[in-house]
Amino acid sequence: MMEVSISRLAVYPADLQRITGQSERTCQRLLNKIRDMFGLDRHQHVTVYQASEYLGIPVVEIIRFMGRS
Repeated sequence: MMEVSISRLAVYPADLQRITGQSERTCQRLLNKIRDMFGLDRHQHVTVYQASEYLGIPVVEIIRFMGRS
C-alpha cells in the first residue's frame, strides 16, 4: 500500500467538489448524507475514512485531491 501523509482528517465541500465535479451545494448535501450514514451530528466533521467508505473511493485518492489547491 502506498504511504501518503495526511495534513487533515476533515473533509469539506470544496474537497468533494474537486473529487466529484459537483456544485458546492450538492457537496454540502453529500456531506449531510455521509453524516446521516454514520450517525453524526451537524457539528461533527466527516473524516476522509468516512467519505472513502461512503463514496467507494480509496482514502489515498481522496487525500490526493485534498492536497490540491
